[in-house]
Amino acid sequence: MKKHLKNLILLVASAGLFASITPTMTANAKTKYYTNPYTLRHHKYWYSCQQDYNGNWNYSRLHFAKHSVFFATKTNRKGNWHHSHIRAKYYFVRKHNGWYTFGTRNSDDVYHVKPSWRYMNNHKHWTLGEFDPSNNDGGYQINPPYTVWSYTTFMTKDGWYYTLNHLPNF
Repeated sequence: MKKHLKNLILLVASAGLFASITPTMTANAKTKYYTNPYTLRHHKYWYSCQQDYNGNWNYSRLHFAKHSVFFATKTNRKGNWHHSHIRAKYYFVRKHNGWYTFGTRNSDDVYHVKPSWRYMNNHKHWTLGEFDPSNNDGGYQINPPYTVWSYTTFMTKDGWYYTLNHLPNF
């Protein structure tokens, strides 16, 4: 009996010592994680072929996770993807007038996308249109028309886009 009592006291003392040196962690109730809507997360990847302001064509890929977004780019079809990511604690997304705006919190580097059905190559495709405020010129263009690059659920060698003659109300 004394042996069991001695083991019990030793166990309680070691548990107390462990509890005293273990740091306590509190959750920050003010941290808000934005959740990507199902419309954006429904497909694993969104692919696009876009022209940059130097006239070069690049492949882009988006992946919307539950609370963040992953970007990937490459310069040729057979090349390797170069990845980047906006982590959940820095990420935001919001919807207004059918357009989703997402990007890094407290930054002016944001993206505007709109999901829609579009006819391309005589077929109807589910697309994600990314508004390009620079029209391949870099910076921001003040006057329309504006280019909207189309992301599809599969990768193509063609760069699909359409133009808008007005600035959308994001």
